[in-house]
Amino acid sequence: MDELFKGLLTAGMVLLVMAAARHGGRRVAGLVAALPTITAPTLAWLAHDEGLGFAISAAIGSVAACAMLAVFALGYARAARYGGGAVALACGLVGALAMALPAKAASTDLTSALMLALGCCALTFAAMPRLGTEVVPGHRPRCSMWRVAAMAGGLTAIATLVGPAMGGFAAGLLSSLPLITGPVAMAEHANGGHRAAAHFLRAYVGGLFGKAAFGTVFVLLAPRTGALPALALACACACLLSTVRWRLPFLGTVSLTMPSLPPIPPIPPIAPIRPMTRAPRRAE
Repeated sequence: MDELFKGLLTAGMVLLVMAAARHGGRRVAGLVAALPTITAPTLAWLAHDEGLGFAISAAIGSVAACAMLAVFALGYARAARYGGGAVALACGLVGALAMALPAKAASTDLTSALMLALGCCALTFAAMPRLGTEVVPGHRPRCSMWRVAAMAGGLTAIATLVGPAMGGFAAGLLSSLPLITGPVAMAEHANGGHRAAAHFLRAYVGGLFGKAAFGTVFVLLAPRTGALPALALACACACLLSTVRWRLPFLGTVSLTMPSLPPIPPIPPIAPIRPMTRAPRRAE
């Protein structure tokens, strides 16, 4: 299978996923953007062309790259309040590049990569701006979906072409770049301001936990089950965690107070009790 077909197939998958999330709001779009829609087919191609061991190495690299993606989202969300989309994108990319060396060092084994990814995602999620209730616009542009899908297909083709020559970490990193996140964040920023981009990116960081779980499950299961069953189970795990994360905010809005009871009528004051005195006995 040549790189052109791989890129077209991945672009079609990304287009279908984004079309499904188009009317779901920025929170749903952020969770969907964090799904391994590019990483999963890239690992499948690498396992087919380069062997299962190389695909496992690339999966560990994709887990470590979740730390870079989280810092990218934080940098963009913070810089979007003071500049345009290009400035915020540059700040996000600078933050991601600053995490490149730690991610490279942690990609030597799964435990280090997972600890780095979970720690960075947790700290980043706590530091993301909190902007209140999301306001979903009535119109969302369609052309951006086609651009993102085309770029995703191009990245998959490049990753499968040059990834084997650059090593497992580079292949995993190329398949985990914020290719969907960056254009969608810029589109939300242009259409709804920095608050819209921050809502999207906050949900995206929450979805990165599922992306890290995807790579972890693949690394643990692939030597026993093979690439395709491991990919299927890993995708199911990532989707399950994203679904749970999507429902968590609704659980937080449930009131935990007891139902109000009818008021208790006031108790009338009790008259003071006078001491009893014995009447004097008449003299007989």
